[in-house]
Amino acid sequence: MPQTSNNIVGFVNLLSFLISIPMVIVGVSMSQGSAEECYQVMAKPMIIIGGFFMFFSLVGIIGACCNVTFLLIVYLILMMFVIIVGIIFSMITMIATSKGAEEVKTREGYKEYRLPDDPNWLAMAILKEKSWESIKSCLTVPEHNVCTDLKERQINSTATELDQNELTPIQSGCCKPPSECGFVYGGMTTWTKNNGGSSKNNDCNLWNNDNKTLCFDCQSCKAGVIYGVKDSRRKSSVVNIVFCIFIVVFYFISICALGNSAKHG
Repeated sequence: MPQTSNNIVGFVNLLSFLISIPMVIVGVSMSQGSAEECYQVMAKPMIIIGGFFMFFSLVGIIGACCNVTFLLIVYLILMMFVIIVGIIFSMITMIATSKGAEEVKTREGYKEYRLPDDPNWLAMAILKEKSWESIKSCLTVPEHNVCTDLKERQINSTATELDQNELTPIQSGCCKPPSECGFVYGGMTTWTKNNGGSSKNNDCNLWNNDNKTLCFDCQSCKAGVIYGVKDSRRKSSVVNIVFCIFIVVFYFISICALGNSAKHG
């Protein structure tokens, strides 16, 4: 039945509208002055995206359910914009994940990371002083410090246990000194500098056992963050491809709804 396409468009957009409401509410909540800086950084994009999908969904619901041809045309234009943005985002993701931080082979069970000689634009954006200060403030928030979990493990722990732990790129780069420093293990986030160490890696001088310092100013920490972003972007690209396929199929269903609206308009 021709009306089926209208019902599908209306139902899907109703779900989209309901999802956009908490996005806007959470975004506004994050933007409040009492929120941590890292939350405030995410607030504006969440409000914009949530607001866009709220408007986008309303146009689709009214256009499909009330057979308003003009609104369905606007809806199709907006959907085409979403498709184009999705394709561009996929291309940017592939470029951004091509390189940015490299794995360093160690004899330990965990991996370490370093910055490449020619970091890409994503890495350069993260490495900017202002950007890094914002990122570091998020990593060191007391309530969810990325190294808190490791610190809780250090009771009665040994260096062997550390070798057997699967550390995230950020934990490996920010919560412990690089292996080449040759520091003496005293706990998951506690290390004693070896005066006999000969490493020229400046990260060895930057390490501090203070929970607010650790290796958050180290190049290895920056490399860990970049590698973590790279890895998450690579995984999100799969979701984005599925989303693009779904939105293209839904676009043709919406065209059918437009044709049905024009016939009965």
